[in-house]
Amino acid sequence: TVTRGQLSKIVSNSAGYSETYATDTFADVPVGSTFHLFVERLYSRGIVNGYACGGLGEPCPGVYFRPNVEVTRGQTSKVTAIARGLPAPPPGQQTFQDVPSDSTFWTWIEALASTGAIQGYDCGGPGEPCIPPGRPYFRPGANVTRGQSAKIVSNTFFPGCVVQAPR
Repeated sequence: TVTRGQLSKIVSNSAGYSETYATDTFADVPVGSTFHLFVERLYSRGIVNGYACGGLGEPCPGVYFRPNVEVTRGQTSKVTAIARGLPAPPPGQQTFQDVPSDSTFWTWIEALASTGAIQGYDCGGPGEPCIPPGRPYFRPGANVTRGQSAKIVSNTFFPGCVVQAPR
């Protein structure tokens, strides 16, 4: 699985963000820490935000990013689509059975689906009945794997890119 800190690095690098920051916004991502620059780059653009203090091990006052918390497929879609600046999908579009238009991540998942960056899964998994018209499932609440995040981000920022095996 991928953490919030790791996703920040993957997306920040893919978007080509490179500015530096000498201050920290989040109490748990201090200057010089592994993901500091990547988190600050996304935060400065309004792509990610933090949590108010009060979580386990989070003294108040303070704002926390929680860089070691795993991200879901829905969250990955949101961060990636916003960083890429994808346009909103047409109203009423529903590519995935489990992502109706009132879903938290609908806008970003549909934006990615419109570009062909994501495809989803055939119906028939646990709790996934095959309901006509037979839309695939996206599983927005499932934790994203490293492979899935690599595919989503690379298809979004580098569509059509073909990797050739070394000779």
